[in-house]
Amino acid sequence: MKRVNLITGLLLLLTITACRPGPKEIMIGHDECAHCRMIISEKPYASQMVSTTGKTWAFDSIECLAAYELEENIEHDRIHSRWVPDFMKPEVWVNSDQALFLYSDVLRSPMGLNLSAYSSAEESTLQQAEYGGEVKTWLEVMELVNHHWLDGSGHIHEDHHAADNTPGEVLL
Repeated sequence: MKRVNLITGLLLLLTITACRPGPKEIMIGHDECAHCRMIISEKPYASQMVSTTGKTWAFDSIECLAAYELEENIEHDRIHSRWVPDFMKPEVWVNSDQALFLYSDVLRSPMGLNLSAYSSAEESTLQQAEYGGEVKTWLEVMELVNHHWLDGSGHIHEDHHAADNTPGEVLL
């Protein structure tokens, strides 16, 4: 009886864990950014958002992720998580709420706001010492995108890029 309960408990735990939303693999050179519609081309800058239902959107840059969230007015309780690659180890996904970001003109991101993400304060400080710039939290990145990349109202500057900003799901 105890063995049956143990097996049932393990199966339940595996089922719950398997259904938990999380980052998916982004197909570099194939998947399209949900915000600007460009093909995602650089793994160290790619990012993604996962809804509470498990729906995933991929982005070609950290600034596209932030701009999409701001422009679409996505309710925070509908976002399960946001994921960014550790710039030093792009295969490692870091939750944006735990990541630190370097805003540096030397590290050129695909959309030009020049943000890179790091999993630790030590990594971000080392990169800042080498490349200059400012270390920021996710909330500061959202403010930066809203004030310097968007017009402050959550709408992209007309001269920023001419891509179709129709919201779309990227199937990963």
